[in-house]
Amino acid sequence: MLAAACCLALLAACSPTFDWRPVAFGHQGAAGVLPDTPQAQTRPVSFEGQTLELTMHSARAGGVLFALGSAELPPGWGSDPAVRRRLARWAVEALYRNAGAGLPDPAADPEQRFSFQGLGPQGPVLVEAQVRVTATEWLEAVVIAEPDDHARAPVNDFWLSLRWPGEAGPAGSAGLPR
Repeated sequence: MLAAACCLALLAACSPTFDWRPVAFGHQGAAGVLPDTPQAQTRPVSFEGQTLELTMHSARAGGVLFALGSAELPPGWGSDPAVRRRLARWAVEALYRNAGAGLPDPAADPEQRFSFQGLGPQGPVLVEAQVRVTATEWLEAVVIAEPDDHARAPVNDFWLSLRWPGEAGPAGSAGLPR
């Protein structure tokens, strides 16, 4: 009995805490949750001769990184569906390249949620992501984890909380996982 209690206590001490917090990202109502106090970082990203300021809000729980990002589109891009589609495809391909994985099927819809195996600093990682490019901004949601950490984490709670512009009701306290 004592050994079993000790094992349970050790397992509880090792499991990450998921203290889900609502996070709005972008300027058109995109929202989701992150499992801890989000850290925000903005960096310039070059695409087709333009520099976009991509802001990523991220938080870790155990070995799982959750992130929500956005960048405003330059004037004129919103009215050009071809440019928006190229940006979405480029953003998806950048995730694959950054994780050292082969590129996705070029016929795949770049705005559908996808996952793939890549390589992180500690070994294999599972990347799950979705990219949206609206008339005004580039948005993305990403989860990166070692496969075992991904399988144990409540990753689906993150995806269920996600609201893109134009969808019913942003994620908030009512949409927070339990």
